[in-house]
Amino acid sequence: MILRQFHFLRGTYSDVDGHHAWSLILDGSAAEVEPAAVKPWNALLSPRKAVLSPPPEATAGPPRNSRPAPGPGAMFLTLLFWAGVVLGAPVRDAADRFYDPEVVQAIRLEIKPEDLDRLHRALPERIYVPATFRWTGLTLHPVGVRYKGNSSSGPDSPHKRSFLIAFSEFKTGQRFLGLRHVALDNGIQFGSLFSERLITDVLRGVGVKASRCNYARVYLNGKPAGVYVNVERIDRSFLERHFGSASGALFKVDEGGPGADLRYLGSDPALYRKAFELHSGNEVEAFAALLEFIRAIDTPTGTRAELSQILDVEGFVETTAVMLFAGAFDQYTGWGPHNYYLYRNPTDQRWTYIPWDLDVGFSDNAFGRVPVLEGWHAAWPAPVPGRPLMERLISDPVLRQRYREEASVILETWFRPEVLIPKLRALYGQIRSALAEDPYPPRRVTVPSDSGFEDILSSMEKFIRDRYALARAQLDAPGNRPTPKPMPSGPEQEGPRPGPPSVDAPSDLRAVKVTVAGVELRWVDHAEGEVAFLVQRCTGGECADFVNTIGQGGQNLATAIDRHVQPGMTYRYRVYAVLPTPQGPRGTGVSNVVTVTIPDNQIERK
Repeated sequence: MILRQFHFLRGTYSDVDGHHAWSLILDGSAAEVEPAAVKPWNALLSPRKAVLSPPPEATAGPPRNSRPAPGPGAMFLTLLFWAGVVLGAPVRDAADRFYDPEVVQAIRLEIKPEDLDRLHRALPERIYVPATFRWTGLTLHPVGVRYKGNSSSGPDSPHKRSFLIAFSEFKTGQRFLGLRHVALDNGIQFGSLFSERLITDVLRGVGVKASRCNYARVYLNGKPAGVYVNVERIDRSFLERHFGSASGALFKVDEGGPGADLRYLGSDPALYRKAFELHSGNEVEAFAALLEFIRAIDTPTGTRAELSQILDVEGFVETTAVMLFAGAFDQYTGWGPHNYYLYRNPTDQRWTYIPWDLDVGFSDNAFGRVPVLEGWHAAWPAPVPGRPLMERLISDPVLRQRYREEASVILETWFRPEVLIPKLRALYGQIRSALAEDPYPPRRVTVPSDSGFEDILSSMEKFIRDRYALARAQLDAPGNRPTPKPMPSGPEQEGPRPGPPSVDAPSDLRAVKVTVAGVELRWVDHAEGEVAFLVQRCTGGECADFVNTIGQGGQNLATAIDRHVQPGMTYRYRVYAVLPTPQGPRGTGVSNVVTVTIPDNQIERK
């Protein structure tokens, strides 16, 4: 169903596919609103919110927490509010066809051999080279193409590489269906061929501002490059579509860093520049607004009203629930305070939290270390204590209850096994034949035992069932806030290992900063021709069972940050370099060992 809107004149009630909805009679113009972005009339009068168009599989009965519909007289009380809801939804545009979730696109890239060679030789730096982009009869040339993502930045990566296409890189103002960029994710590491599709579909379904997403078969110079996730880039085109303007401040938090957990570090913008990358807006004004936002977030005595004046609280609450149910732990709402954007809407000056890089999900004990189910309580959704925004959410009784009610509806509407598992299988059905020509084997790093697509699907289905059952029980009986569950050291991972003591081993390893948000390490590099550094960690003051914890590709590196820490825990670290040899990667000797204890409050050691 499409709702056409412009100037609101009057409304009528109807039933569409078993779901209550308004049909708006308008004065004729042309903007179209996605069904998933429109909320049903009965949700407007209820503290529990449903959605207009849950997945087709969700026809086995009403959500657990649905309520009787109000009578016709109550409907008209919501008309003015409805106009605001509809006008605030993203309008349909030409790119909807490109992101049609039922279509596997075919995208052809043509790059000269010498430019492909330049792309590879520049790694780990990711540079743009000119290329030709073709899609269903449309040809754009020249466009800029570069590799994207950490999995594509290693010079010796054996996997297919992700691509980012920038249409105006070499031709100013060039657009493709109104888009400035196209992002093609390789789906290699974490089962993201399915995770990213499922998570973005739910986010958009509940009304969160999130990327459109589908699949694409990519051909490079006429040869199959593989099956990719075609995910909408968070850029000015995205902002214009969702907010009507891209003139506000847009920050990207990629690898994290100081302040990424939204702790206020002081009034100097330089303290935050490592974590917050400005993508839109005046630099001085944007950082001033960001620091004021973080200061207000990191104020435990702040009120709900004050929080609502600076943040889209509803969107963040919904995002928190979706991330938890999907097991998307590598997010601010999970264990990793990164992989998000912040946008300040120029219309109301409120900030919106926009999640991205949603390839991690639907696995318990990920990497053998992350206790996604046992350590992430559905009624107390803060697995890592001390993050200011999460603490504001769960420490305020009204906000906490509001989250639980939203989470309950989202769980029943989108994450019941009988809803989500058929959708997962349908996604696999979309690309099963295309995967036959994918030149790279299926892989899922988060669960090493998943060695093929059937293994991946079976493992994800088990997670879906377990997560639903546990979350339902926790939301029904929240109890007291649970004690944080530390991440145990996992078994030794595949890959390079340290060699015997050597003169090219790193030295003078030290912890230069220790906070509840992470440990910043520095060392002296003595290697020549290295391709990476690996930081090893073990847990406990006397531990010796070191495992590879942080890998960084490149030469002359001398710093790393471990963000996966737990308050009150003691860790030991050491580091070694990785050298290329004809027999494969070889590790140097290890550095000295440093021992740190994570504070259990906001006191820092510098």
